[in-house]
Amino acid sequence: MDNSGYIGLSRQIGLQRELTTVANNLANMNTNGFRREGAIFAEHIEALQNGDPSLSMSTMSRRFVDLSAGELKITNQPLDVAIDGEGFFLVETANGERLTRDGAFSLNADREIVNAQQQRILDESGGAITIPQGQDNVTISDDGSIFAGGQPVGRLGVVSADPANLVREGLNLFEAQTGYAPVEDARVQQGVVEGSNVSAIEEMARLIEVQRTYEASKRFTEDENERISRTIRTLGQTS
Repeated sequence: MDNSGYIGLSRQIGLQRELTTVANNLANMNTNGFRREGAIFAEHIEALQNGDPSLSMSTMSRRFVDLSAGELKITNQPLDVAIDGEGFFLVETANGERLTRDGAFSLNADREIVNAQQQRILDESGGAITIPQGQDNVTISDDGSIFAGGQPVGRLGVVSADPANLVREGLNLFEAQTGYAPVEDARVQQGVVEGSNVSAIEEMARLIEVQRTYEASKRFTEDENERISRTIRTLGQTS
């Protein structure tokens, strides 16, 4: 394969990855607290010998997480909570603490606050939050403090992390690879959940754009392959 073939192939690989990212965004447009991802491309340029033009190849170097807010949806459920501003809720998993914006919570059999996957939601000190038996009148103040029957039982842990070091995992969770820090003056709202920040119109437009660019790159590669084949046939006939 000559240089033009490598250029076209590198572009197609990057576009395929971006297409996967856009498709995942669209698939989660109705997922509570979902944060869309975008693609970052890098261009690598290498000088060639014998006065030939430089060689430029592009790759999708990484994804980024869009932390803009999603639409708030009123549910009037006492354990549904949305963060007003920056930050994530802390979730206990088998692989360690993870972060999420999905605040649709409930109680497990031990009356601990959990998410939809029955993973415990942690307080500001990293412990589980338990609602005492018989105390079903749960209120959550703006600063995340939780009261059951008028008595304090804990405070939701709300933390922030460097977006560049957030790694998406399954179940709407993120791993903060370089750690996280408590959000000062964190604000939450009770009885609402935050929706996805995916714009269906923008993602569909991006999907069409990526598909068309991929098709153009594929045609370029096919034309180059045909050109090389014709050259080889011509040389074979004249030799």
